[in-house]
Amino acid sequence: LSPRGYDPIAALHGGEPVGRKIMNVLGNSPHDLGSRSGLTNLALKTEFAKLYGSESVKEATAGSASDEEDTIGNRAGLINREKLLAWCMSTGLSRNSRLNAVLSPCIVDESSRQEDGTIQIKPNTRTRFFTDDTQHGLCIVLGLAELLGFDLERDMPQALYVVRRLQKWMKKEFVLPQEKVTAGSKIVSDAKDVSETSAPQAFGVKSVQELKRFLQLDVFSETHELNAEGVLKNSGLMARL
Repeated sequence: LSPRGYDPIAALHGGEPVGRKIMNVLGNSPHDLGSRSGLTNLALKTEFAKLYGSESVKEATAGSASDEEDTIGNRAGLINREKLLAWCMSTGLSRNSRLNAVLSPCIVDESSRQEDGTIQIKPNTRTRFFTDDTQHGLCIVLGLAELLGFDLERDMPQALYVVRRLQKWMKKEFVLPQEKVTAGSKIVSDAKDVSETSAPQAFGVKSVQELKRFLQLDVFSETHELNAEGVLKNSGLMARL
């Protein structure tokens, strides 16, 4: 969804070069999907309105075709050759012999033991299978989408569904459950356990401008602007002025 020029971040499809090449050739690059879905334009309009006011947006877009509600966001037909790509992924995952060695972390549910000795198992939600990909993966994406002004229910239903289902198993609330969502509520910001994620909202970031300032923080607490000003003040050029 990033504008051109941010390719090192925005053009990644999980880092697999062949799959990324195929997605791009078929017109499913992040740039293509962002433009085709209307989400890139929506994010730019939202940020412009926050900076300069909604009236400025109306003036800037006067005479242009307005986006219809049902043409923005995730919808059927958005991904080119979706059925073919889904078949390729399903076939590849189901027949990948390397995945046979990957064991799913589970724990025994003693409370389910039957008289005949059968017992149930359930996923171990304290493993990195859950903690890495949920709090520090999908929650980041959902948090960024919320900052950009997207409707998570409309634009990211699959990601939101996965997090809601997993957090129920984990007995957490990284995003608001559907029954708690009301008019004006923020699905990520208002969640009880958002502080346990790596979403921008966990660090107090609630807008794109705040995110920009947050990303400029130096891990070594260095203030480059002040350092540059100090060097300039002590330079020979300033001494002659």
